Amino acid sequence: MNVSIATIAPVTPLGRLCSWRFASSYLSTLAFIGLSYWIIASVSDFHRSILQGQWHLGMFSIEATISVHAVLVTLVVLYAVILVPYYARYPWMRSKSFTFMQGLWFALRRSRAAKVRGSSSSMALPTTVRLSPLARQAGLALLLKFFFAPLMINWCLIHIANLVGSLLQLATAVDSGVSGRVLFDTSLFWAAFQLILFVDTLLFTLGYIIELPALGNRIRSVDPTFFGWFICLICYPPFNDFTMRFLEWRSSDFPHFENDLLHLGINVTLLMALAVFSWASIALGFKASNLTNRGIVTHGPYALVRHPAYAAKNLAWWLGALPTIGMTIADGNWRATGYTLVALFGWTVIYALRAITEERHLLMYDNGYAQYAQSVRWRFIPRLW
Repeated sequence: MNVSIATIAPVTPLGRLCSWRFASSYLSTLAFIGLSYWIIASVSDFHRSILQGQWHLGMFSIEATISVHAVLVTLVVLYAVILVPYYARYPWMRSKSFTFMQGLWFALRRSRAAKVRGSSSSMALPTTVRLSPLARQAGLALLLKFFFAPLMINWCLIHIANLVGSLLQLATAVDSGVSGRVLFDTSLFWAAFQLILFVDTLLFTLGYIIELPALGNRIRSVDPTFFGWFICLICYPPFNDFTMRFLEWRSSDFPHFENDLLHLGINVTLLMALAVFSWASIALGFKASNLTNRGIVTHGPYALVRHPAYAAKNLAWWLGALPTIGMTIADGNWRATGYTLVALFGWTVIYALRAITEERHLLMYDNGYAQYAQSVRWRFIPRLW
């Protein structure tokens, strides 16, 4: 008996580009990007104000200006181009946009069918729409990117401009023979400060924009709870404006003291705290983002405490508030002193709650965080808390 064996021809790159899976993932992602851009550029007053930010290149003797809007448009176009080889390279992946749209479509159909079965009116609208867990997670991931990506791009551009200006000012000051506290106050501190913030913001910007299996930074889950989102978003504009109505900001990025030794000691310590903050972002690498589970990081400062960035940031804030606290105590204004302490403590509580909600999210899944929490016992301060 003759047996013929059929062979399956390998799928060519062109065949992948012409497949339904590629088209659905690519076009749905473009639709999400287009809708997001329309909201950001035309609907949201907050985002439109962000897009108006500009960086003048006059410091380089160049008559040109880079706007946040231009950077965003460039990234959108570049993103659309890169998505072609991306989805061709990973044909097994479904885009989050398609997963959410498909899940929403099925949920609407199920809800419509249930409504029709329970009502004599075929024109009745569905009252409840229940997304599948997969579609819900895809939708939360899209919402996360929509909110944070433009914000981080804006901050990244601001820190680049400030860093370049600080470095040029530092070079000019050194050439002019400026030294000591004057050099530290006018340029050295700010160059270090802007470098630290730029590194952190750049990593988070890349984290929100880029997801690659090769980098091991794909979003495995997004915090599904309202409180987790709430306690995170009240720390970011425009929502933090509301938060600061109750917890007025009383800290300074650069606290001033009359005594030179105290002044340098406090501000160097503040920079070291912020350096730990940036070090935590470097340890996260391309996994840096809020409200997500992208794999457990156990090296760097995360080998010492579970939330080094929050601990370092709060230390910097308390150091920055020392002049205000000292001034109000010296003036005998105990009410102002008490309010300053309450406001600082309130922000510390907010970040403690952020840490707790993040851990609650990570413990929802069998991803190794429970074992990590057992090996690294301390949340913020080794051997204390």
